[in-house]
Amino acid sequence: VSTLENFGKQGERPSHPDLLDWLALTFIKENWSIKEMHRVIMNSRTYKQSSEITEERLEKDPQNRLLSRMPLRRMNAEALRDSLLYVSGKLDIQGGGPPDSVSIDRDGMVSVEPEEDGTLRRSVYLRYRRTEIPTMMDTFDYPEMGPNCLSRNVSTVSPQSLMLMNNAGIRTLASSFAVRVEKLLSGEEAGNSDRVDAVYRLALSRPPDAKEAELGSRALTELEQRWNGNRNAALETYCHTILNSAAFLYID
Repeated sequence: VSTLENFGKQGERPSHPDLLDWLALTFIKENWSIKEMHRVIMNSRTYKQSSEITEERLEKDPQNRLLSRMPLRRMNAEALRDSLLYVSGKLDIQGGGPPDSVSIDRDGMVSVEPEEDGTLRRSVYLRYRRTEIPTMMDTFDYPEMGPNCLSRNVSTVSPQSLMLMNNAGIRTLASSFAVRVEKLLSGEEAGNSDRVDAVYRLALSRPPDAKEAELGSRALTELEQRWNGNRNAALETYCHTILNSAAFLYID
């Protein structure tokens, strides 16, 4: 139902009324278990669809109201931040306790204070105030803290790319990511192809294809030349590039 604020007669009709009835009955049969409903939905053929758009799908279902494909979407603010921390090896999975504090610099940037060991906890454990939303979360469409948030705003604007490219915190995480790759390959005679493979497996949970492996190796070679032979700086730049890629940011 597109009118999230009104499920009654004044709102729009649901796209799949019979499916809603079936899901409601299944919810009751499964003893009102939300987890079981997640399993039912996520194991369905519809949920497992590709986001590929064919001419036929575009013609018959331009707005994807009929669920003819999986919508291509960017990770939300919490998932993106947590993924950056995880890939860089800086994620503290400790749960519970008081929220992590934030600080505001002279430019108005709201940053999260790290733990003593330099790690950061998941985004669900941050302190959120209407006037102190962490800048990264705010940039990537963290929901407004008003009386009601019916749906998240999803935007694609230049400050998002600029933050991932230039923010000091993101660059620090890219550096930690590069260190993690080197540690993973320590004790081996690792070449650029091995580094590219490790970066892809850590960041994207898959190996690079042949073209990606070739381009990655060439990029590392060129970056090393531009950094006057500094292999660590070259790898850090490459890791930073992957963290800025659509393959990392978007769920396909």
